[in-house]
Amino acid sequence: MLTFIQLTALLLLTNSNVAEKLFHSRDHSDVQTPQSHRAAVVTDELKAELFLSRYGFIKPVNWEEAQLEDPDSDPDDFLDDLQARIQEGTSVLHSRDKSQIGHHDVFKSQAENRAFISALKEFQRVSGLVVTGVFDEATKEAMNKPRCGVPDQNMDLNAPVEPENNQTDSFDKTDSNNTSDLFSSGNYSEDDLFGFNNTESFLVNISNDTNSNTSMNINNTSVDGEMGNVGGNTNQSGAVRRRRRHLAFLVSGRRRKRDLAESGFMAFSKTVLKWRLIGEGYSSQLSVEEQRYVFRLAFRMWSEVSPLEFVEDVWSPLEDVDIKLGFGTGRHLGCSQRFDGTGQEFAHAWFLGDIHFDDDEHFTGPNSHSGISLLKVAVHEIGHVLGLPHTYRPGSIMQPSYLPHESSFEMDWMDRKAIQHLYGACKGRFDTVFDWIRKEKTPYGDLIVRFNTYFMRDGWYWLYENRNNRTRYGDPVALQIGWHGLPSDGVDAHVHVWSKKRDVVYFFKGTQFWKYDNENDQVFIKDSDGHRYPRLVSEGFPGVPSPIDTAFYDRRDSHIYFFKGTQVFAFSVETSSLARGFPKTIRDVFPPVERGDHPDGHIDAAYFSYTHSAIFLLKGTRFWQVAGSRQRWRRPLLPRNGLLPHREVDQQWFDICNVHPTALKLTR
Repeated sequence: MLTFIQLTALLLLTNSNVAEKLFHSRDHSDVQTPQSHRAAVVTDELKAELFLSRYGFIKPVNWEEAQLEDPDSDPDDFLDDLQARIQEGTSVLHSRDKSQIGHHDVFKSQAENRAFISALKEFQRVSGLVVTGVFDEATKEAMNKPRCGVPDQNMDLNAPVEPENNQTDSFDKTDSNNTSDLFSSGNYSEDDLFGFNNTESFLVNISNDTNSNTSMNINNTSVDGEMGNVGGNTNQSGAVRRRRRHLAFLVSGRRRKRDLAESGFMAFSKTVLKWRLIGEGYSSQLSVEEQRYVFRLAFRMWSEVSPLEFVEDVWSPLEDVDIKLGFGTGRHLGCSQRFDGTGQEFAHAWFLGDIHFDDDEHFTGPNSHSGISLLKVAVHEIGHVLGLPHTYRPGSIMQPSYLPHESSFEMDWMDRKAIQHLYGACKGRFDTVFDWIRKEKTPYGDLIVRFNTYFMRDGWYWLYENRNNRTRYGDPVALQIGWHGLPSDGVDAHVHVWSKKRDVVYFFKGTQFWKYDNENDQVFIKDSDGHRYPRLVSEGFPGVPSPIDTAFYDRRDSHIYFFKGTQVFAFSVETSSLARGFPKTIRDVFPPVERGDHPDGHIDAAYFSYTHSAIFLLKGTRFWQVAGSRQRWRRPLLPRNGLLPHREVDQQWFDICNVHPTALKLTR
């Protein structure tokens, strides 16, 4: 049997990637695209050019203006849009000596052909294909993959604004001067559009919507993204259509004039956002409750990695809802863009907060092994609404093409950093932080010591995956779910007394403490010594006042250090009494390394980390590391237990984020 010293050495010497064993799975969906009602397949260069034009590779698309186009125009609006650019081709002499070429190539000018080849090369590059400039089978296959309908290349926000022609009968100078009234009357911000520029600039080419939950009614035609009410008049006059186009032009022009480097360009300035699955936009494939469950889960996934919180709102007026979701087919929900059927575009999102899903696609719920995962698509489209563009990085949820995931689906590191670039990292104080130690036997009978790190706040806890530098997906979880018998509103401290003679876990709350039974994963009602729990702190730890702020066990001297206010009480577990000379001030026990850089009492959490082999004191959003033997060996003049200069908690431990209370317990 291993001795205590051997167990301690085994834990400290074990690589944390091995010692910290975790597993969490949320979605194992796979995809088999249905064959019926498929979208038109890209089969030749003409259709490839249409594809490249539609998604901005030939010329960046003004996606913002596209939203405000007349939704009641001809269903073939995309081809009609090209009509204005079609020119008569030059004649070509017939010759049996010339090589055979396609009819489309005959009518291309040299400039158009160069533009097509350049766009084709760009598409091949971002798609990870061999860059040839030739419409080959690999390129054809990539173009026919299911994908998001949002363009990959949006209009350059820094491009100079070109004046529009033919505005004389719609807007004169007076109308233009009054345009600000249109924006102010609806509290409409100039920062509503998010950009979709190239991958290299995707972290900065985002614009800002400070209030996208308002509406603008122009000639009684709503353009606020309220699905089902956009373009309600099917016989709009030319003046109304020109007015809509001019409004879109003004909005986009104001965007382009902004300096993109001056702010974060987040889509929303508030942190609590309302969403709704609208009644006229239910899917015909999944139950309404299944749809709402998937969307709650999708919003929660973004909340788990950002300061944003999302709440489903089914009661407020629709104009007060920030993000509206719905399903439709073909010409749908008053949208200016039509869906193409099964096989290509499965959804699109707009900067005003609308997300539309193509109900011709075979959407499935989480853990389904067929169809297209509605969860993955919803997470992607929500990312657009929040301000993220497409990126071509493997593993990113913001890739334009839908790819089945072989393993569990989660957002990768860069997706999390991208959203935090816009909205900031998650900050907040914690009630306690600790490493939970447990012993396990392998199938071969070997004893292994493992640990997990837990952060607790207000009755909820996060399991922190040190090897991945993030919290476990799906957290936070209610404290009583993982720690049976503890107070539902949280605890003040965790102490693990681990010595040659003892292996005991205590939790403290107010004037009481609990002894925890690791074997049965619950608090003791009565332990082997006959003590009933909870007990008063004064009974189990004489001389220690309560309630305490926090505490930790220091194996170096077998003392429990209790913190209360500006004082520290060192309690000897060997003598069951206060150590000689205590209490002392916190500055005496933990002096600052740099003058003035000290928490000065009222500590939130004291934590010994097995990952870092160090003691940390946390207060508010900051932490101080206690100088250990390694730092003192490098810098002999450091005082014992000296507090190194503070750092921000979110710079050491990432993505410990709150979610809205309504999303903490997800049920179908």
